[in-house]
Amino acid sequence: MTLKELFSKVKFENIAPWLIKFDPQSETCLWLFKQAFDRMRQLPVGKDDGITIDVKGWHVWSPTRESWDVELAREIKAAKSAPRNKVAAAILWELTYWGFDIGDKPRFADDFQSRFERGREYDESEVDENPYRREWTELWQQEHDLECRNSKDIGTKFFSCDDVEEMFAPLPPETEAMLKPISEKKEAVEKKMRRYDLATELIRQHKSGIENPEKFRQFIMDAPPFDVDTIKAVCPLEETSDYLSDLIHKWCPAMEGESSLVLINCPECIDARDIAETARGAFGSFRKLPKPKYILSQSSEVKEVVLTVLTFGNKE
Repeated sequence: MTLKELFSKVKFENIAPWLIKFDPQSETCLWLFKQAFDRMRQLPVGKDDGITIDVKGWHVWSPTRESWDVELAREIKAAKSAPRNKVAAAILWELTYWGFDIGDKPRFADDFQSRFERGREYDESEVDENPYRREWTELWQQEHDLECRNSKDIGTKFFSCDDVEEMFAPLPPETEAMLKPISEKKEAVEKKMRRYDLATELIRQHKSGIENPEKFRQFIMDAPPFDVDTIKAVCPLEETSDYLSDLIHKWCPAMEGESSLVLINCPECIDARDIAETARGAFGSFRKLPKPKYILSQSSEVKEVVLTVLTFGNKE
């Protein structure tokens, strides 16, 4: 049986208990697992590369991780006595290791901060795209240089040492004292830098619904700590309303905080106001959000309805 065939024979309602049993934290983000599961069920199967997915208990092994369409074409090897839903849950958990959407990648693959820290390629113009990046890069370098045990590493992005124990040996007290204020400042600047990037991305995605982009950016920069969650209607467009209502009702936990903001982005080909009413009704009826406000936008760039939920008063 291929993975595609397995996913077509099981329901998410029967997979979810296995996810929670293996990883209790899964209960806090079941809607993300459901979105991934629904996405994989819709994807066309890729080319069979002849590799099997071996499942033993909760251990899932294959020699290479590939895109979801290729994984769907692979044969599954599991004990005949293994519950089908458990096997499906184990594979779903494994395939969402880097993220819950088809385009998700490990953060270090394209995140500016991670590429900078690892010495990966980036365009110098990226440093000035965000007013906090240059200060952050300078603070990062100062922190790195103070932590260098080998003087030749100063000014680079790497540590080198012949003796591994020396690399992890405690720094002199005077160096630790110099590091502390730099590290604290870098952390504060990084938070602002990430918020600025988030505001830029939200303004880009919701430009038809955000009347004053600079006012919105300032709102994001000045806001108290918040969590960001993404809810997608991974279904045919004509089923969007029912899908969203069911997803929010059954799988989204009640968000804790002082207030919330929901940015709704719809394809241009559907009734956005109907979707907005569905979202308001689902969040309101099931009391999933604290004091929600909404921003509605439409875009030719999106192919499915996407809800970005900011819950304020949570840990950032």
